[in-house]
Amino acid sequence: MIVSFIITLFKAPLEFIYWIKWAIAYIAIRICNALQSKRRRFDLYDLRATGDPFKLGFLTPHLEKELESPCPESHLQEAADEVVFYGVNSKSECLLVRIARGCNQMADAWIYLKLANGKTYNLAETMGYQQSSDDKNRIFSCGKLQMHYLSPMRRWRIFYCGMLKDISGHKEDYEESVFVKFVFVWRASSDVYDCTLDTNPEGFADAIAGSEWKVPFVPPIKKVTDALNMYAQTGVVTGTVSVNDESDYEMYLFGERIRNLGKSANIVGCKFTSILGNTPANGLTFHLTNVSVPYAFKNLPLGFVVDPDGNLVPLRELDIDIVPFSAKRPESSFKLNLIAGQQYEFSGSIAEPIVFYSGQGWSGYLDLSYIEFTIGNRKGSGLMFSGEVYKEPKRTNKIIPPPLEVMPSSVPLTVQFAEEASRAGEVSGGKGSSLGRLTHLSQEEKTFIVPKGIVVTTAAYSEFLTPEILKEVKHLEDVAYGNQQG
Repeated sequence: MIVSFIITLFKAPLEFIYWIKWAIAYIAIRICNALQSKRRRFDLYDLRATGDPFKLGFLTPHLEKELESPCPESHLQEAADEVVFYGVNSKSECLLVRIARGCNQMADAWIYLKLANGKTYNLAETMGYQQSSDDKNRIFSCGKLQMHYLSPMRRWRIFYCGMLKDISGHKEDYEESVFVKFVFVWRASSDVYDCTLDTNPEGFADAIAGSEWKVPFVPPIKKVTDALNMYAQTGVVTGTVSVNDESDYEMYLFGERIRNLGKSANIVGCKFTSILGNTPANGLTFHLTNVSVPYAFKNLPLGFVVDPDGNLVPLRELDIDIVPFSAKRPESSFKLNLIAGQQYEFSGSIAEPIVFYSGQGWSGYLDLSYIEFTIGNRKGSGLMFSGEVYKEPKRTNKIIPPPLEVMPSSVPLTVQFAEEASRAGEVSGGKGSSLGRLTHLSQEEKTFIVPKGIVVTTAAYSEFLTPEILKEVKHLEDVAYGNQQG
């Protein structure tokens, strides 16, 4: 009795300080929301705007094209440029692809592919070069993985052709690699979840009040908004997969797309756990995250639930209870209790994780696990991420020379890597222009060597691609797709 009374006395000042901080943070959030209410980035449509094709949705607003395209080099100097797609289905199939762009045309790629036959593959080599990003290029690329939008906020294409590591079971003696080719199209099926302060003002105020503030009585609102500059959207992923040149295998998955543009310096020390899942029986889809950042927020619940009617409801409260892995336990388990419009409770199992590392956008690691769960009497599956951001990614002061601003008056059939014209993507394409810029940089740095070589230019391609050849290519396509016999 006396001990509990003494503990209460010690806790009372801390509780009082917490509520003062909560009130300050909540007022600051409300003020910030009021100031930004007229310039929210996805308030672009108005069904009453008769005669305006952009506001009615007949034409794509320019802002959506900007958000969905690769960011310029100036953005990459201090912030992330990351795109993630994932999907699952009732056959225990799963796909995750991710590209995070960095400075000087570097990028990270993640691939996790799980098939119905139990085979699981991932990308062994996760770092590579990306295609040059200019006003005309909307491709996210890293090595042999490419993603680009066909229609902003509506459809994306995902393509890969290369080697993946077979991580099915436990292969201690050797690691088997297989040749995998897949093509997927992602189609949006919900509204956009924009991670802003007005999605959950009370939850943001609670998380901000629970953390330390570098400046007393000044809530770190700017740091919070810069760190959580991301949006997500649910959709379906359809396409084909081929392993070792075997026949194409069709896949139909339910999942989402995540776009992260957060400021790298503001997430140093970040620890997070995210659970993404879907129940095919009724279409319930969710994105649940618990995240903490030093001097910004602690145990912040963010995310959303898309209910069976297709309504996107922001997350309000989240309680995650995870049973940790041990040497005797190859699988773990978890329980979730959350509120998003209504209360949901479910539990499930967690498969043994695999580890991905990030060096672009943010530096740290991520444990990825496949999960299966039950909500009521309905079963579902998804992915669980747990990770930590160690530090800001390394950024060099030397920037690869930009493309030529002025095209040469006459484009030759070939150019050497050392020639200035090779740095223009319109002359030598994405890979050729990258080699031209690296050659130029190697001559200044003297720290690495680019082998001599030539690029067959776009002029040569145009000269080769005669109407007769185009006609024959069209004939082959019609035969291949079954439009005509041959």
